[in-house]
Amino acid sequence: MRLVNWLLIMALLCIPTYAEESQTIVLTDEDGRNVTVPLNPERIVCLSPGAAEVLCALGAQDRIVAITGDCNKPSSLLTLENVGASGREADIERILEIRPDLVIAKTGALFPESDEKKLTDYGIPVLRYRILHVDALLPMIEDLGKLLQKEEQAREMKEWIDGYYQTILDRTGKLPDSRKPTVYFMSMGHMDWTGNRASTGNTRIAEAGGINIAADLPVTVPHVEAEWIIEQNPQIIIYSMSSGQYNGTYPTIEEMKAKQQEIVSQPGFMGIDAVKAGRVYIMDINMASGLSELVAMLYYAKWFHPDIFQDIDPRSVHAELLKKYAHMDINDVRQVYPEDPVEVAKAAAGLSMTTDGNGAFAFHDLPAGTYTITAYKSVMSAYPYLGNATVELTGDVDGLNITLKSSDEDSLAVFENATANLGESIGKFRLSGTVLGPNRPGAEPPVIPYEDAEVKLTQYLA
Repeated sequence: MRLVNWLLIMALLCIPTYAEESQTIVLTDEDGRNVTVPLNPERIVCLSPGAAEVLCALGAQDRIVAITGDCNKPSSLLTLENVGASGREADIERILEIRPDLVIAKTGALFPESDEKKLTDYGIPVLRYRILHVDALLPMIEDLGKLLQKEEQAREMKEWIDGYYQTILDRTGKLPDSRKPTVYFMSMGHMDWTGNRASTGNTRIAEAGGINIAADLPVTVPHVEAEWIIEQNPQIIIYSMSSGQYNGTYPTIEEMKAKQQEIVSQPGFMGIDAVKAGRVYIMDINMASGLSELVAMLYYAKWFHPDIFQDIDPRSVHAELLKKYAHMDINDVRQVYPEDPVEVAKAAAGLSMTTDGNGAFAFHDLPAGTYTITAYKSVMSAYPYLGNATVELTGDVDGLNITLKSSDEDSLAVFENATANLGESIGKFRLSGTVLGPNRPGAEPPVIPYEDAEVKLTQYLA
């Protein structure tokens, strides 16, 4: 009898243990930590905007009891209690008072370890996700689906996003380097900070089919001088506009236009191919995390290669994403400028350009062959000055000088109607130089660089 009683007591003691085990799950977060968390938590404090988006997309907004100010999508989150501007400034004492089942924060130093310890000491587990790229977004969607026991919804979301992501990788993965534009990424609201090969910005550029000009710099987030940017001469510039640089929840077209104008007005930037071609793009920094990271990738891919992404409209995908997962209409939400890619024909990768303030010009991605390069400038808005040079291109050619001389209207008409026919040829060579013309009578030197001269490839023989 005593043995039976002892067995009954042991069985009863074991019941809570089994129940407790069945109500927890171990997840591996973005920091690579295995964290035991309550299954289907009822009270979540979210300090990570991307995680907040996905929680809401999975129908769990009613589980979120407090957020930080950067968790602003969907807009319905803004009605919840705010415990700080971001994870770095989170009010830990208030979070403890709220007594959540779980806190979801950003990775690394964006949520101090000392703050996490205060929470875990009280038995509150912390998951960390920052989600700056699709390859971090997809595992988090799966994790949160398991956490909320909504695996099927999570699977559908993951497949929808991954479908577009794989389309990008499939199309750009076949491109030779000669077809990839060089890109300078202006990071976190700064013109002089960028990212090297180890940065998420580099991953985004590379996967979208571009070449990051800062890839080989020695630190992950390097500071660079304007002279270095000018020397590298990127074909595309992308500026990440930080939240503090606009007034509302999203930037306005006017605010993004003003930022673009500020960039192109920097001393010496008018000579950069990206500026001359108008391929300077502004993107709200909040596009580069959470669900909208997919849309950011689509914009990059279409800006870099409009010819192979003609069938994809990033804004339409963005509208579908907001409707499907945030229950929002896109309406006046504008987070990139310009949205449409600058036509390749307008880009400096074409056959005509204008010299910069130093009289300089540069053509890129040219195939080998013999070229005639012709330059023109109207002097005193009346007199045509023309000059040309012929060069055989078997590698990069720099330092070519074209000297303008007084000409006539017939020669000008020939220039205007002449354009080299490269057909489908794609190359990798650079052809650059300077347009010179006569100085005013009696002035020294007798020949000076000519700004705003039109330079055109007028003949090509393979």
